[in-house]
Amino acid sequence: MERSTEVPWLAIVNPASGRADAGRSWRSIERALQAVGVQCDMIRTQGPGHAGDLAARAIAEGRRRLLAVGGDGSVNEVLQGIMNAGPDVAAKVTLAVAPNGTGNDWARSLGIGRDPRDIAAAVAAGRTMLHDVGAIDFAAPGAPRHWFINVAGAGFDALVTERVPRPVPSAFTYLGIALRELRSYRAPEFRITADDTTLEGRFLLAFVANARYCGNRMHVAPTARMDDGLLDVVAVDALSLPQALPKLGKLYAGRLLGDPAIHHLRAARVRIETRPDAAVQADGQLPGRTPAEFSLEPRALRVITGR
Repeated sequence: MERSTEVPWLAIVNPASGRADAGRSWRSIERALQAVGVQCDMIRTQGPGHAGDLAARAIAEGRRRLLAVGGDGSVNEVLQGIMNAGPDVAAKVTLAVAPNGTGNDWARSLGIGRDPRDIAAAVAAGRTMLHDVGAIDFAAPGAPRHWFINVAGAGFDALVTERVPRPVPSAFTYLGIALRELRSYRAPEFRITADDTTLEGRFLLAFVANARYCGNRMHVAPTARMDDGLLDVVAVDALSLPQALPKLGKLYAGRLLGDPAIHHLRAARVRIETRPDAAVQADGQLPGRTPAEFSLEPRALRVITGR
């Protein structure tokens, strides 16, 4: 790990993220940063997509230290602003997260908790890693490339993401909607090409993971590493609700990969086709539908870690 010492930071705060007390949470984070001597300016988002615009504007103005205050979706928006500036500029940016959403799954992989003192300590310590960044290219004409840093997926997880109300009412919302929707969900036919390996069948979903967690603590890709240049593909056979329920314990414990209903591949490039087409989610955002190609920009972004 290397240490970053440059200041000031710019905090991009999503006041609607995760919980009703998001504003009070930011004030606690701000006080904790001040207590450890971290200088930080702040700007609030005004609606969906605005965090990406603010990040892009900040980078154009010369900012190179960005703190995303919110959940995984807020981080994803900031990521668009960074990566769309181009690889040479993105390589000079450091991204930190102050997890203030519902799931905060990327922060969990980085070892950064919700306690404002932990967040401030991580930023002040300045431990960084060079993090892979995922890219999704859609076949639809004119569809822009969409970036992700945590976990993307196609099929049932994206459908559940579509159903989740915003702001998310509670930490159990995703699981509750998943169990409800699984009763009537019809799994599509998938064709997954991961480098030179092809996997075909009727799957509930396919995760394309750069990190380990999604859906609020679901440990979907325990072997994923954020700096190895590879994506972990985890495809789940079509399951009924009674078949899926016994696997939940394995899912949260990170033991899903040994289950016979699970298919696991690792690859630098992945293509997912489905019949019929299916929604694609990326860090909890919904950028498009299949067919889609997933790839990585290895070690493309410096990020603050808690370890």
